[in-house]
Amino acid sequence: MIKVAVTAPRGAMDSLIVQEAFKNSEIEVIGCVGTPGSDYIGADAGQVCGLGENIGALVYDSLEAQTEEGMLIDLCDVVVDYSRIEVSMDVLAKCISHKKALLCGTTGFSDEQLAAFEKAAEVIPVMQTANTSYVVTVMKKLLREAAALLEGKAGMEIIEAHSDTKLDAPSGTAIELAGEMAAGMKEGKFEDITFHSVRAGNTPSSHHVLFGCRGEMFRISHDAYDWRCYAIGACDAMLFLADRAKAEKPGLYAMADVIE
Repeated sequence: MIKVAVTAPRGAMDSLIVQEAFKNSEIEVIGCVGTPGSDYIGADAGQVCGLGENIGALVYDSLEAQTEEGMLIDLCDVVVDYSRIEVSMDVLAKCISHKKALLCGTTGFSDEQLAAFEKAAEVIPVMQTANTSYVVTVMKKLLREAAALLEGKAGMEIIEAHSDTKLDAPSGTAIELAGEMAAGMKEGKFEDITFHSVRAGNTPSSHHVLFGCRGEMFRISHDAYDWRCYAIGACDAMLFLADRAKAEKPGLYAMADVIE
């Protein structure tokens, strides 16, 4: 069984991750980290995340908080962070300092911040990804092949829709999809792919990639009806990263590494 610490247990994604990790017999959530000063600091993470029962793990105000057994971050195998950019950069620094594997699902980083994750991968196992869905991971492989075969024959556009609470646009997943497509083309570039972002109501996560040819249209799409698909994938990513940490194999990993 691996031990994990999760940030932002009240977050839309992190709360589901805590719930799914609790159900997984190979994972033990040993603690969560909330915003300092919040009224739920010290409460059981199972109640805070909406599970409705205690899981025997408390919410602390820092990864470096002292528990009964020692410092939280020193006790865990993997840190899971789906929070905000500024919080994630602090989490990254702490993971480097304490030599802990990190799964980060926060999006909207600058190129300079993404470079910091690449640098961290020289010393710890890191997965910085916008999407931990198995289906989206397969979708990326299909898109790379489609872009390679249709380069010069089709206009390529990505339409993504999310709720009105999502801050970044285009979505991190859309950017990753476009990156795969660009990687599959010989002469095409990321800038050749057009993005369309919709932020409305509580729209679920949807990504539709269009290849527009003369007289025909090819679509590859993904719709998430329940965000638990991402939480389940995140649990598998945790196990993968813990295994890499145990084997002392730092690196910048992706969900494709998990499912292969």
